[in-house]
Amino acid sequence: MSTPTTSSTRTGRHLPHPVLVVSVVFAYLVALYPGTLPRDATTTTIVATGVTALGAAVGKLLAQRSSRHRGLPDRQTRRVILGIGVLVAAGGAGLAVWWQNLIRAALEAAPTGPDWWAGATLAPLAIVAAIVLVPRVTAVVAASAVALAAGLLTPASAGADEAQPLPRTVAVSESGTLLRGALSAPEFTPPATRLVQSWVSGDGLSARAVIVAVPTGSGWVDQAAVAGFGDRFDGDVRILTLPYADVPSWKAFVSDDAVATDSSIALVRELARILESRPEADRPRLVLYGQSLGAVGADAARIWLEDHHPGLLAETVLTAPPAGTVAAVSATPRLVVANRSDPVVRWSLSSLWRPPAEPAEVVLGGPQVPQVPWLPVVSFLQTSVDLLAALDGPTGVGHRYGVEQARAVSGLPR
Repeated sequence: MSTPTTSSTRTGRHLPHPVLVVSVVFAYLVALYPGTLPRDATTTTIVATGVTALGAAVGKLLAQRSSRHRGLPDRQTRRVILGIGVLVAAGGAGLAVWWQNLIRAALEAAPTGPDWWAGATLAPLAIVAAIVLVPRVTAVVAASAVALAAGLLTPASAGADEAQPLPRTVAVSESGTLLRGALSAPEFTPPATRLVQSWVSGDGLSARAVIVAVPTGSGWVDQAAVAGFGDRFDGDVRILTLPYADVPSWKAFVSDDAVATDSSIALVRELARILESRPEADRPRLVLYGQSLGAVGADAARIWLEDHHPGLLAETVLTAPPAGTVAAVSATPRLVVANRSDPVVRWSLSSLWRPPAEPAEVVLGGPQVPQVPWLPVVSFLQTSVDLLAALDGPTGVGHRYGVEQARAVSGLPR
């Protein structure tokens, strides 16, 4: 005689598999793990939904495999795991909102609204239900959504939103301070020679200082830094920059970051030849400067000068170099400037498995933001998401810097 199927038995049978619950909750908590910058509702929705959906898909496959080998878990186990999962997910959502508001308060941004709440809770819940109930339709819709999101969400690139057309020959700024060479990659020696010749003919040797400003991948030089160096040297300064690419910095960094190194060394090689032809007391102060990917090239030029022309370089100023891209220490005076909330200085592929390291001379600026412990993979994911909004804040927030980046290295004259 068969046992009647009760309502509670049918309900328990339709409860999600414990493996699925654990996978979804774990992915949801990973998605909500905070970074150091405010997240808008759209980004929060995409990240929370996408990562949770991945957890649901993986959990569903693992649950099916577990059921084939071990059979279905009993009703009580499903109820207990589901109840714990709901409580943990709800607690994680509340903690995420609280932490997000802490970050926003520190950066003087508005607190989260209902749209943020909905994106962090309702959207992931809806996608999990869809994956469990109609997996094939959901897969098609998800593929379309991923393709759309890939086109909309691209990493921030310093200077990408402030066009500075690259010249065919040497171009001089309106103030006469900034001299920009022509883009001629991968041959950097000819444009470097023309740029230095233009600097000499423009009475650059009589200035107090010459700044080699290695640009970002787009050929951009931060005008705040230009103004800062102008103020620091009372306008008696020349700034030389040689572009090495005309694409966003992140694309140049991924495709070939060596071009920033090659171009900066080519420029300082030509400059050193001219400077060493004059007495030390009768030549301008040589300073290297670079921001973002430009900082990588500036630090490479520093090392080259230390090896080939010791005593010629006065100082190096690096602004927001990506994590692990510059030497930990310097033999000559060096200053590394970084905002506390800047994700660029924490981003590197190696941060997938180890915490990012800071150079010895780093000087932190900007508002103090709450920091969460580093976690493998998770912190890399959230730092990558922060890159999307790195340029959205005011000066001192994220990847936005001001005239303070042109400050003198401690103990050196202005």
